[in-house]
Amino acid sequence: MAKDYYIARDAYKQEDLAARKYAFYAQNCTSPEAKQLFTQISQVQQQTAQKFQQMMNQFPQ
Repeated sequence: MAKDYYIARDAYKQEDLAARKYAFYAQNCTSPEAKQLFTQISQVQQQTAQKFQQMMNQFPQ
């Protein structure tokens, strides 16, 4: 069980970092199309990170 927790935690960290990076890109680009694309990608990454966080909460610590 602990191994599964750590796998979910690592995946959460990766997805969360990706979401923050894409949000940063969206804030700093000038093209409206690119801004929209980066925003959408950031939202998907954040949703995935939340799913991994929910998985982590299911494991005993």
